[in-house]
Amino acid sequence: MKIFAIAAAALLATVAYAAPALVEARNPTSVQVDFIGAANAEFTQYFPADDSLQSISNHLSVSKIHVVPAGFTGTFYGIDGSVTIVVGPGTKDVGPPQTQVSGKVRPT
Repeated sequence: MKIFAIAAAALLATVAYAAPALVEARNPTSVQVDFIGAANAEFTQYFPADDSLQSISNHLSVSKIHVVPAGFTGTFYGIDGSVTIVVGPGTKDVGPPQTQVSGKVRPT
């Protein structure tokens, strides 16, 4: 009986420890966005999933933006006035290619 109680307690502790990771996997607090330029140059930035505007400090001239996870929409603003909206998982062309200065991500 003691062995069963110890095993049950260990199992409950393991499930309780893993539960936050499972919630984060389904409802991420940050979203991966890939910015792709010419000659396969690229960089990745993570955006909070709360629709707050974030600065982008990389000066790469971006021609495509890829929002990785499903269930999120990203809006990105270029230095020359472009506005690119990407629904994840998906990739959208930036026209004309330009440095991105800010962006935001929200659940779709």
